[in-house]
Amino acid sequence: MERLIEYLIPENYQLELRVNKQTEEVQGHVVIKGQAVKPNLKLHARELKIAKITINDQPVGFHLDQENQLLLLDSEKILTAASFKKSVSDSTAPEDNNSKNANPSQISIDIRYSFKLSHSMIGMYLSNYQYQGKEERIVSTQFESHYARMMFPCVDEPEAKATFDVKVIDTDIEDTILSNMPVDTERVLTYTSVNADLNPKDDANALNLNTEVSRKIVTFKTTPKMSTYLLAICIGKFNKVSGKNQHGIEVTTYAALNQPKERLEFSNQIAMESLDFYDQLFSFPYPLPKLDQVAIPDFDAGAMENWGLVTYRESCLLADENTPKTTKEYIATVVTHELSHQWFGNLVTMKWWDNLWLNESFANMMQFYSVNHLRPDWQIWQDYFTEDCLYALRRDSLKNVQAVQQPVSDPAEIDTLFDGAIVYAKGSHLIFMLMRLMSEEQFFKGLKDYFKKYQYQNTTGDDLWACLQKYADFDVKKMMDSWILQPGFPMINGKKQQRFLADGSTDETTWLLPKITDDMSGHYLIQLSDAEFKSKIANFKNLSFEQKLRLLIDRSLMMRTPYINTSSILDLLPEFKNEKLESIWQLVVTLIANLKIFFPPDSPHYAKFQQYVMQLAENNLQRLGLSPVENDTTDDLKLRPLILNFAIYADNSEIIRQLADLYDQKIGIKQDFSMVSPELVDVIVNAKFRFSREESFSELLARYQTESNPNYKSIILDTITDSREQKHIERLIALLEKQDVVRLQDHVSLLASLLSNFWSKRAALDWFYGHWDYIKEITDGKSIDDYIRVVGARISTEDEAKEFKAFCKRIENDPAVARAIKIAEFGIDLTLKWKERESSNIYSKLSEIL
Repeated sequence: MERLIEYLIPENYQLELRVNKQTEEVQGHVVIKGQAVKPNLKLHARELKIAKITINDQPVGFHLDQENQLLLLDSEKILTAASFKKSVSDSTAPEDNNSKNANPSQISIDIRYSFKLSHSMIGMYLSNYQYQGKEERIVSTQFESHYARMMFPCVDEPEAKATFDVKVIDTDIEDTILSNMPVDTERVLTYTSVNADLNPKDDANALNLNTEVSRKIVTFKTTPKMSTYLLAICIGKFNKVSGKNQHGIEVTTYAALNQPKERLEFSNQIAMESLDFYDQLFSFPYPLPKLDQVAIPDFDAGAMENWGLVTYRESCLLADENTPKTTKEYIATVVTHELSHQWFGNLVTMKWWDNLWLNESFANMMQFYSVNHLRPDWQIWQDYFTEDCLYALRRDSLKNVQAVQQPVSDPAEIDTLFDGAIVYAKGSHLIFMLMRLMSEEQFFKGLKDYFKKYQYQNTTGDDLWACLQKYADFDVKKMMDSWILQPGFPMINGKKQQRFLADGSTDETTWLLPKITDDMSGHYLIQLSDAEFKSKIANFKNLSFEQKLRLLIDRSLMMRTPYINTSSILDLLPEFKNEKLESIWQLVVTLIANLKIFFPPDSPHYAKFQQYVMQLAENNLQRLGLSPVENDTTDDLKLRPLILNFAIYADNSEIIRQLADLYDQKIGIKQDFSMVSPELVDVIVNAKFRFSREESFSELLARYQTESNPNYKSIILDTITDSREQKHIERLIALLEKQDVVRLQDHVSLLASLLSNFWSKRAALDWFYGHWDYIKEITDGKSIDDYIRVVGARISTEDEAKEFKAFCKRIENDPAVARAIKIAEFGIDLTLKWKERESSNIYSKLSEIL
């Protein structure tokens, strides 16, 4: 794939944007200063209307290649081949009367242009919400991976680092305007004629305003040298909280006006503490004078690490006293993840997207490392092992999965690299493994050297390995290359290893392992004989916590393979009836979820499986009860809703009735969710919905549309998408095309919920196959492979598989979804073979137990 830094090395962007939120129009003016490497200059540009371009004050022609998102400049006449070569080799300015003796290698490109604000959560886009009966609008930006080109012509590549001078002119003088750096100047200008400062008269895009108008004009201090994808701007009216950390950095958290300040305090405190912790850990102080965090009502990902201006989805930043503990823990890991990026990714940046893991793998590991230091009583590593590590192993056991470091040959493939299970979760587990092999002390010594040596530069994995090698007693590059550059992981049997694939097959891939342990240090699976496994289960209470997790995680991976009889899991799970650790129960939940594929609600064996699940939960249900008590441990608080959800799944009428009564007594007709424990809101609302035969569907849907609390919105949507009534399912399917009700950021989650619901699955599949063009339109190409993953993971019958494969045949050559299709089809074949191989044994075993 062509790299534009081979044509132009930018050094500084002077960027001016005149933004009108109401008309959704933006007039732009950018001056790019840098060094031309070739005479035929190219810039990235997407959906921009170019009015005028000059190079070194001379007008030049241009051509927009929309398909390849390129702005091609007719620059050869100014940067003539002969004088250009001379200037590069001699570093002197050639005589050129037409360019005022300017050195052609040092150039200034002046571009005036315009564009419309995006509605697809990429580029510079519009987000809206309701507040006090009227619409409020926020303008925000999302440039990772390659969307800065939607706001200004640029060399939109990580390696093309430059400084940025940003100026924003806003038609709404009451707005707050934020960017990466602090405000340099701010003023409001009112005028009655065309004002040169706002609308230069030679600007073809000038607004010829002759009535009295006011504009807010804000300029920002020059940024450090950084990549285009890290530039950010937010414009709107916000609530905020602010404070200074121990090192004097002003940390401010913003949210929309419909979010009370109380929801900002938790994440602002975590951010202040995180910056202090990273300053000390990396021995490299946070290099910017301020840090802002902004919750945006419409946001595609979880968060974005823009340097000094981190943006978030509301559910990933906002918390108050009514937020469950598990949600607060999650929010803390999102904040610490993004703030670790201020070093991993921002200060030192990967050279190209194939080294994305240098950003994300580290940040994913550091989010848990830092939270464990900031809040050790949370025992956050438990979540890492039972969620991230298991997630990585499950996906990495499939054929056609990408390696952590994956070549990119097409721009459409860049977004597909952001695979949460591989680049984030697996990559972080490999970094965790390396840290334990080296020891934390030696590992962080190497990282300090890395930041010091490569600050404000771009790197590859080899640069990192070289910095760490000084502190290791094994060949770091050789070992890590075997893990980073290859997909998959080994199954270890004594000193032997072979690649573990979920269908029981293998290949010749091998990995370097200086040390093998039976805790959670390594990204591998340990194969045990039946006798060894039974011995460990008999001695389970004497195992270390990580040994317990390793044992159950490995078993969950093997249960779909021919290596063990899946029916043996039904004998295993009752061993944990009296277990009190929520993290162990999370793995029990995973094992039960895997078994559900054999027990759809229309199966004659469904009722027996419900009975089996209820028996697993009974002891803890009796111990914990329905409501929190004073002497509850943290595990008790987290485990109670999990156990109650088992009872709801089992259709335990008495438990469902009691929970519905709690709803009536405490939440009531006012729908005051704050009247019950935050940990129990979801199970109580769900139970009431079931008990009332969905009579609250309409009022819950209405509440969803006006609710500002992101946690409550999620609970409501999860509840109503569990509908069984056909009239409700039809209304839910219609929501897939109602962006005024369900935001685009939640679209794929809504589809996933409807596919996971047995009663709405058929309608959801029909909608998906009939609306692929609509999905392409609303995603604008970003993260469209998520839809293939979501649908593929829920295909469970031969007929569904045939339908899915026929659909995918039409789009399999699209690089944005090609890999996702291959992985999904492998997973579907695996599921169908598993069901065929194990069904009769599982049903027999269940009858034997009950």
